[in-house]
Amino acid sequence: MERHPDSGSVARRWLARAACAALTLALAYALFTLYHGAYEHGLGEAPANLGNAVAKALLAKRPGAGGNDDFTFAVIGDINTGMENFELVVERLRAEPNVEFLVLLGDCAADPAARHHRFFRLEFAETGLELPTFIVAGNHDIGDGFGPKEFEQDYGPVNFHFGYRDCLFIGLGGTVVPELREATLHELEGILRKERGRYRRCFVFMHYSPPAAVDIPTSDFPGAAQFGELFERYRVDYVLSGHYHRLARTQVGPTAYLVSGGGGARLRHDKFGDVGLFHHLLLFQVRPGSVAEQVFQVEPVARLEKLLAKLESRAATEAWPFLRRWWPLLLPAWLAALALALPAAAGRRRPKAVASPPATPPPA
Repeated sequence: MERHPDSGSVARRWLARAACAALTLALAYALFTLYHGAYEHGLGEAPANLGNAVAKALLAKRPGAGGNDDFTFAVIGDINTGMENFELVVERLRAEPNVEFLVLLGDCAADPAARHHRFFRLEFAETGLELPTFIVAGNHDIGDGFGPKEFEQDYGPVNFHFGYRDCLFIGLGGTVVPELREATLHELEGILRKERGRYRRCFVFMHYSPPAAVDIPTSDFPGAAQFGELFERYRVDYVLSGHYHRLARTQVGPTAYLVSGGGGARLRHDKFGDVGLFHHLLLFQVRPGSVAEQVFQVEPVARLEKLLAKLESRAATEAWPFLRRWWPLLLPAWLAALALALPAAAGRRRPKAVASPPATPPPA
């Protein structure tokens, strides 16, 4: 009798092998998650130079902080889910000598949640950048899952200002928080009324840019026009904002409005087409008689590197919290599934017997 393999057993064997492959991939991603979530980000330390209070204190210690010598500062906007591109922007920044400090224009976290902020801070620390770094809150930094109180615990005041080398710098993170906008407006007016006359120039940083001109993308948030009126009345030199993932500039009266959202986040087409649609670093060289703006275009990472970065981000912010919570159930379930799949994938059942036709007798 000839024996042919049973089609049902072959299908079961291949299904079992596919299950084993899936279980192996699940184990590999669990180990990947353990490394990035528990080890790399679990044991990492937050940077000591990131935050509005600490950066201000670090700058105050610099020699000549109260003078009027030339100096350079950097601006980067909108990192969001593009940490891998942000690292290239920082690499370009590190190549520039004599930069005094950095201002981040918001949307540094992927979403307003503690785990996303922790991921950002630890990834920032991994860049090794030691410049005093201010952070202006964006709409992805503050929200229902991470409010102004949590932001200030991690980064210092939502709104901040400081003087440096005869220039006044003002950060308005409160403009992205509806309940803080009116207080932020009054705080801005008080700072400008009291401090503007003491300084040669004034720079304002915010995430949303108030309506300025049709030449650049702006945000008409409630009360935005009143901010613009203060900028004009007190002759603010620069208003630097993010939110829109591109580079744009216009001049309105005494004030230059710059939108810089190319710090790493996905570039987005809108009515402005391809204008300024690239990742970039902004440098400002401030001298007693002039301000020079320098733009450095940064090419994004390759697709494979981007994919690996996304996997790392998901592992640290999504998979690791899930794994840490449910591992007492997940591990036994994985072992049970493996115990069922392995024998079926490796076993060989006896093929089903099929009757052979009778042999033809030899001729007489």
